[in-house]
Amino acid sequence: MVGLPASGETADARWPLARSTSGKVKVMTTCRLILAAMLVAESLVSHASSAALEGRVYLDANQNGRLDPGEPGVANVLVNSGRNVVASDSDGRYRLEGGGNRALVWINVPGDCQPVGSFWRWADGAKGADFGLAKRAEPKDFCFVQITDAHLGRDDLLREFAGHLNQLDVPIAFVVNTGDLVGGVDVVAPDKAREQFDRYLSAAAAFTVPLWNLPGNHEHVATNVAGADKNHPHYGKGLYRQLLGPAYYAWDWGDVHFVALDGTSLPYQEKLGEEQLAWLRADLAFQPADKPLVLFCHQSLAALRDADELAGVLQGRRVLGAFCGHLHRTFSTELAGFPVYHTGALSGAWWSGPNPDGTPQGFRLVQINNGKLKTAYGGREGRYPLYVAAPPASSVQAGKIPFEVVLLDFGKPVEPAAQLADHALPLQCVLREGLWSTWKGTADTTQVDDGDRLLRLTSRLGSEVSRSEMRYLVVNGRRQPYRADAPATLKFQVRRVNAPNEVLLDGLPLAIIPANTPDEATVSFEISPDRLAKVNRVTLRAAIERENDRDDFSAGPIWLEYKARKFYDLRFPTFDRQNVGDAPGAHYQPERDWYFCLP
Repeated sequence: MVGLPASGETADARWPLARSTSGKVKVMTTCRLILAAMLVAESLVSHASSAALEGRVYLDANQNGRLDPGEPGVANVLVNSGRNVVASDSDGRYRLEGGGNRALVWINVPGDCQPVGSFWRWADGAKGADFGLAKRAEPKDFCFVQITDAHLGRDDLLREFAGHLNQLDVPIAFVVNTGDLVGGVDVVAPDKAREQFDRYLSAAAAFTVPLWNLPGNHEHVATNVAGADKNHPHYGKGLYRQLLGPAYYAWDWGDVHFVALDGTSLPYQEKLGEEQLAWLRADLAFQPADKPLVLFCHQSLAALRDADELAGVLQGRRVLGAFCGHLHRTFSTELAGFPVYHTGALSGAWWSGPNPDGTPQGFRLVQINNGKLKTAYGGREGRYPLYVAAPPASSVQAGKIPFEVVLLDFGKPVEPAAQLADHALPLQCVLREGLWSTWKGTADTTQVDDGDRLLRLTSRLGSEVSRSEMRYLVVNGRRQPYRADAPATLKFQVRRVNAPNEVLLDGLPLAIIPANTPDEATVSFEISPDRLAKVNRVTLRAAIERENDRDDFSAGPIWLEYKARKFYDLRFPTFDRQNVGDAPGAHYQPERDWYFCLP
């Protein structure tokens, strides 16, 4: 068996102790272990080497972090080293073949237990690795929280959120952070990246419940730094594994098996890769087919390059759902018949505002009750947070807009209020779950002028007040009088321009993007004051490059400069790039519109 490549120095991951220490270690059935052992033996044939890693999983009665005389071993705990998985024997001992001189080893923390110290170790054949466990009661019905894309720059913001989470009106079993933990070490030299991780780990210590971490695409040191030293031990995934342990792993809580996956292969591709899929097969071989599974990954599982292979591994399994981040948007899709929940970023638009779809900076609350999973998103601020779940801010609105509000009321008698342009909007409760409720209303935009308009929400219970808002682009044809007193400049970057493509302003010609404009060039066109309005629609139209074939190019970021300020289309991230033309696929259109609202 082959261990993962070694890098960095040994370090423990933080695991906050739970409040309860009662419970018992679960025992796997003999037939299941035999089946799993056969699978591991097959892996040994093709991945064996001479070295072996040995150690013991034990019940750390005094929780001092070391194996003392008389402390019993714990059987049937899964121990991992990359591709391979073995179970501890009746005395808690394990042996991992092919560990090499140095390997990252970790355990699947069993249900009703917590690790004493970290659940992973750097080990070698001479030293091995022991893992201590303490008993803990874990009810079958529980709640956990997913956060994602913290992109931590200021540690006080994560500490503040941890304090908020610690005071929720429902106990939280654990928190899962599905990647992009740090601001972004992919653009940082290897010897400069440690500071970002240290800041994150220091702030994450504020959580009083266990915190599980996953890597995102911005955790890979210097992978976007030209000429970076790829042999540096921190390069790529080296520093993450040094400080936070395995990039993929599993654990049990109650009756549920949780699996954390790494969706980044290097050089950067969004896929799991053959070795991780082999590990997942080995891990699942130890799990009963009807055991509930919950998956986590930074990238969308359904969009991975090897999503079909993943679906094959999960065939016949009872997957309650999967949770992802990466896109800074809140919505759900499906893979192999189970739901995949995409969660808005804790950082929103990288701490500059809400997510690009208009949802607030926030988190996802997940409830498992009677073997069923339910979930809702909520803003990171306020005792009873709420947000507009639909429609997203990425669409142009007109006329009467049906909208939907989700309120995390935790079963309390909290009701939301909504208003548009200072007009109160009636809301009706259409669904009430145990911990949240869904409300619907209609916003009539026919009486407001075109522009960016705020739909404001409020929830109130006693002195506790929570607020949220959704900013929509409204275009009804109600153009308010507007007089610009200075010209503006339209600027954008382009790629793959092969023909003279048109630029229009409010449907009328403005300029031409010259054929063969160099890639990544920023083109600019001045707009006279008399052509500017409160809302300015800019259209890029692909020219006919050959007979019945339009030029396929991309544009973005795109912005309007007016009086030394930059204005972007509020529906998209400021760095957004869109494809124009008629290439196959839904991402291309013969023409694209952007809207710029001036003050």
